[in-house]
Amino acid sequence: MTGVKDINASFGHNTYWGNVRLETGYASTRLGRRSYLHGSIRFAKIDQLEFRTAPTAQPTTFFDAHDVSFKSGIAWDLTDRITAGVAAGWFIEKIEAWRGSAFNVDLGAQMQATPQLRLGASATNLGGDLNLTVTGRTGARPISLPTTYRAGAAYQYDRYLGAVDLVVLDDELHVQVGAEAKLHDVITVRAGYMSNYDTRNVTAGLSLRHRNLTIDYAVVPFTDNLGTAHMFNFTFEL
Repeated sequence: MTGVKDINASFGHNTYWGNVRLETGYASTRLGRRSYLHGSIRFAKIDQLEFRTAPTAQPTTFFDAHDVSFKSGIAWDLTDRITAGVAAGWFIEKIEAWRGSAFNVDLGAQMQATPQLRLGASATNLGGDLNLTVTGRTGARPISLPTTYRAGAAYQYDRYLGAVDLVVLDDELHVQVGAEAKLHDVITVRAGYMSNYDTRNVTAGLSLRHRNLTIDYAVVPFTDNLGTAHMFNFTFEL
């Protein structure tokens, strides 16, 4: 795992659409010369969802939806150029009075093909359906996990980095491309493009680094009057 020191920790905050909030946390550490331990937690919440029992102008009431995902795993340097890892955990969701959980697994690998070129692939959220149930009621509502497959490449040239990813989500293929330029030892800027999404396509961001602290900011404008997503991330190396 390139870049992992004794301990790495990262915390993210993301808001969009006015009522969606996403919080993330990640930590990793070395177990030995060629092995690493890592763990993550993700919390998402949507406020002020409208509840109706009939097609009315005003909702009957409002409710919230939220989910929590936590995982832990291990990665190994199989060779000097190839790293592979696995993580497992639980996905827990609550929508109004409905609740459910599901076990899921992530798999990934990356290879330093040349000093400038890195290749990678992953499959995340592998598992069965999440079944939502309500106390006192029979039956369940199955929801498929957001299983995602990715394959990509990144090329480093001096202070510039270019990357392309192929992403398969919900049986749809998305192509994501991005570029990054290190303007100074402290400042890095980046921009990207995502294809085949309904309401988003371009992104932009920057990083500020000082000693062992990195602050990342990214902005994603949405179409159809859905506003703009603002993403913040703080990473520490100890």
